[in-house]
Amino acid sequence: MDPSRRLSFGPCVCVLFIMLVGRRIPCINWLGSAWDVRLNAGRSSQLSDSMVDNGLSAPTRDRQLSTLAAQRAADVSAVATVGSQDLNLYGQPLQPCSQEGDTTTGWTRTGSCAWEPSDRGYHQVCVTMSRQFLQSSAKYDSNDLSSVVGEGGHWCICAWAWAAAVSRDPQHFENLRLDCARTNAYLRDVYRSYSASGRGMASPSGLQYEAQAALEAVEQLCRADKA
Repeated sequence: MDPSRRLSFGPCVCVLFIMLVGRRIPCINWLGSAWDVRLNAGRSSQLSDSMVDNGLSAPTRDRQLSTLAAQRAADVSAVATVGSQDLNLYGQPLQPCSQEGDTTTGWTRTGSCAWEPSDRGYHQVCVTMSRQFLQSSAKYDSNDLSSVVGEGGHWCICAWAWAAAVSRDPQHFENLRLDCARTNAYLRDVYRSYSASGRGMASPSGLQYEAQAALEAVEQLCRADKA
């Protein structure tokens, strides 16, 4: 074998050794990171050199590199925000629930019944509040909202709370007025999930309410042709 070729295996073996045991030995891990930096720098240099070889001046090359970086950043941002636009029950952009004179509502107090993964109560339902519901919810569900909203105010109530109003008063829903344009479309998925699994929706007091009846009331009030 050609001696020059035999000697060329040395750096390869060293790199392989660093990759295999670098995680166990901090010093070697640092060397591996340094090697990666050198490789990446080499690739960037090659890209830059290729632009010069193609007849691009240094300022033009720098502008194109900057443009490429900006495009990549925009792509990452677009992927991160896919699905983040909340829709209402009409399939249109969700409108704020809080209005002038209201205490700011929403799980994160943004004023909207926005979907949040951490919201286990599903505060998706924007209603104009009624005295009957306030009294019943405090009495039966251990859910006293009187300190934050009064009759005629607007509030994002929980999915189970709407189901409770439908259960107690199937005709008039305890005089709550559901605002379809300000209620999150995700509410339908919540009710469908509970209905399909046969689970009841529990209030803080432990009472269980039927999801399917709540969903049917939503569909009755918020058909797309009523938008």
